Amino acid sequence: MTPELAAARFSAHFGCQPECVVRAPGRVNLIGDHTDYTGGWVLPVAIDRALYVAAAAGDPAEVQVYSELLDEQVALPLSVSKAEEHAGSWSRYVIGVIALLREQGCELRGAKLWIGGDVAPGAGLSSSAALEVGTALALLEVAGLHVPRPQLAQLCRRAENEYAGSPCGIMDQLCCTCAQADHALLIDCTSLATTPVPLHLGDAQLVVLDTGVRHSIAGTEYATRRQECARALEIIGRTHPQVRCFRDLETLRAVPHGEQLGAILSKRVAHVVSENGRVRQAAEALGQGRLAEFGRLMFESHASLRDDYQVSCAELDDMVGVAGKTDGVYGARMTGGGFGGSVVALVASSAVEPFLDSLRRQYSEVHSQPFTAFTVHACGAATRIPF
Repeated sequence: MTPELAAARFSAHFGCQPECVVRAPGRVNLIGDHTDYTGGWVLPVAIDRALYVAAAAGDPAEVQVYSELLDEQVALPLSVSKAEEHAGSWSRYVIGVIALLREQGCELRGAKLWIGGDVAPGAGLSSSAALEVGTALALLEVAGLHVPRPQLAQLCRRAENEYAGSPCGIMDQLCCTCAQADHALLIDCTSLATTPVPLHLGDAQLVVLDTGVRHSIAGTEYATRRQECARALEIIGRTHPQVRCFRDLETLRAVPHGEQLGAILSKRVAHVVSENGRVRQAAEALGQGRLAEFGRLMFESHASLRDDYQVSCAELDDMVGVAGKTDGVYGARMTGGGFGGSVVALVASSAVEPFLDSLRRQYSEVHSQPFTAFTVHACGAATRIPF
């Protein structure tokens, strides 16, 4: 997809020229899953797969939104405030963005929006955050308005939480709004501070392996993990009031009250605490080009997500297993919310094709559904682009 193509398809659909085209990138999380909503650390990278939103002024009282992927159009009044009548629909994300922008005093104009791109929904590449941020920026452009990026990220997260019913953390929206080209983004999800980390990959490439197994983080298991974390923190806090978030546990020699927590909650705590440590180590290793160390941390992260947090699946585990036995693969792990989606692997350039050949042979012996593989590069944050 290109901005020129997005503009042309907008014109073909609406019969007029767009005023702007916004590119909102997907993201791959290199390490640090299920740590953002517990106030921890994450290390995502915005990628060169994106959603494009072409926009122009329209009927003063409504926003017309066309999704090319679904070949579906909705007309939403600017006064929209509830998403119940669109339950289960992608338009809930747009409704949330419109309602929350207006809640913050933005005088939006009626608009026509065309949305398309190459970030597959459910693949663990944050198509939802790209939709939220791309829609918000397009509406602001048409209205001639500006919202600071960290504030916009928080607004889009609220749209996903409150209108789409997904209890996600802030990682995806901050990455989409604040990423820098050729860098990963170390995010402190307590303070929301962001630190660009140079991608010193040397001869290696980031390869995404989409299992084709689709997930929805609005589903019950994701929400259950959040509830389990909150419950564990409540139990620990009864006798350790200084522990207000999981990061505070790092100052203790061991996770307290293991018996009171029980086996399941102890596993959840073990993942979050260990993953926060891995993220900081990984950011340092990546910034200094220590790829073997970074890859080892990726494998360790996946094992923790599989065994302690229990959000992986057979397809993801088998892909990571093949990666671990293949020369030239530094590391691999599931990326995103889990229960399906994608694996991200760090692979020496000369080993990419042999790795994929090996994966096709071994993976296809167990799984009938083919996977999709592609390399990704780090790009900048969502922005208006010329066409």
